[in-house]
Amino acid sequence: MMRSTFLLTLALVLGCSNAAPSNVADVSGIVTVDGKPAPGAMVSFSPTSEGRTSFGLTDDTGHYHLVYTNEIPGALVGEHKVSINNTPPPGKPKPSVMIPAKFTQSGKLSANVIAGEVNEINFDLRSK
Repeated sequence: MMRSTFLLTLALVLGCSNAAPSNVADVSGIVTVDGKPAPGAMVSFSPTSEGRTSFGLTDDTGHYHLVYTNEIPGALVGEHKVSINNTPPPGKPKPSVMIPAKFTQSGKLSANVIAGEVNEINFDLRSK
């Protein structure tokens, strides 16, 4: 009886763990436009195969860090279509550095997330 209680408790603890799945890797980087940091931009990595999209928001220095879920940082391992957008909602001021419209569409940018690595993926976008 004691052994089955221990095994049940162990299963519950392991099942409730917030550890990242083996097919998710850490992803961060910097977004710039014409060499200037792009603050307030939403960076989206969408797997080219099946899977959940990961998101990250750039800070004032253009740095982002993706999240797979609220509890798990990173993105699925493999190829991704990437979109970056900082278009403000109507009535809100424009950011000092705008992301060119061609990069707001998924598929214009791509990235490969590698298993077991801290993936630093920077985007140096050009307005022209």
